[in-house]
Amino acid sequence: MIWPKYPIWIWFAYGLLVVGALVVMFRAWRGRNGAPGLRFPARHRTEGVKRGWRAQLVHLPLALRFIALALLLLALTRPQFARDDTAEVEGIDIVVALDLSGSMASVDIADEDLVRLQNAGKEPTNRFVAAIDTLRAFIESRRYDRVGLVAFGKDAFTFFPLTLDYGVMLNILKSMRLDDIDGSATAIGNALAMSLARLKESEAKSKIIILLTDGDDNGSNVAPMEMAREAAKRGVKVFTILVGSEGQARQPSDMVDFVTGRRVYQKIDTPVNPKLLQDIAVSTEASFYRATDPTSLEREFQDILDNLEKTRLVDYAAAERTELFVKLVLPALLLLLLEVALSQTLLRRFP
Repeated sequence: MIWPKYPIWIWFAYGLLVVGALVVMFRAWRGRNGAPGLRFPARHRTEGVKRGWRAQLVHLPLALRFIALALLLLALTRPQFARDDTAEVEGIDIVVALDLSGSMASVDIADEDLVRLQNAGKEPTNRFVAAIDTLRAFIESRRYDRVGLVAFGKDAFTFFPLTLDYGVMLNILKSMRLDDIDGSATAIGNALAMSLARLKESEAKSKIIILLTDGDDNGSNVAPMEMAREAAKRGVKVFTILVGSEGQARQPSDMVDFVTGRRVYQKIDTPVNPKLLQDIAVSTEASFYRATDPTSLEREFQDILDNLEKTRLVDYAAAERTELFVKLVLPALLLLLLEVALSQTLLRRFP
């Protein structure tokens, strides 16, 4: 049985209620014993006569009231019953390293598809938005996996540590913007170092990092392959996903075509290094993926999860729990009704 953790003042208040209830019960018992009664003129005639069952149960209503009050006070503490067999759940520890460099604003779309979207009054989805949407769907599909997020550009930052609080994660992802950090460089080595730090205290059998980037390492303080070898020593698999197509990509500009009134997307060169990402994945016995559009990105995430070995973690927060509030209040109400019924019928006292 589990009782929620309350501040000490709440338990002190419950203690006062219990003491007050005992005082009330004691005074009620003393009051009844001291209540006026009928004198029997020939008391000697009743000596030796055994008390009937009603006389023996004269204090039963008072006892019922006391038990009912105790049950009500216990119900206020909101006790819960947790099943041991549901406390063990399968889960893995996952840290997602998300690239927030400026190139993530690029869109991967054919010329004719871009024209078709703009004719419909829509704008294409860039790499950052596609990555956030995929991460949100990924987190919504989790149940027992602890997930953490490291975002990196010129440096790496922890946006949330390993946690099962998926609601908080989704709110953070909803508020994220591409310019939240300095995106003037891509520090893959720093991102791997920060991700490994988040997994340092993990006791899960399966620990993985999902590195999602669209460029080459050009701003790390530590070599990416050095961090990959360290991950392999710690038994951490690093799955790498290269987002976007090689060569030229399109980035939105502030310019508008005066003829069509549409936003202008300029073609830029995006340097990528698929070999580096492939070497990182291979050195940690993981896999390298290419995601050229949002659909393939979602597919690669699901493929990673389907091929992971899961371990069992004890997660009491996710265990099946039964609230005992109703099971305590109902007997208390029944006891109070029984007390009233007996006091007014079989065990009624006179006067």
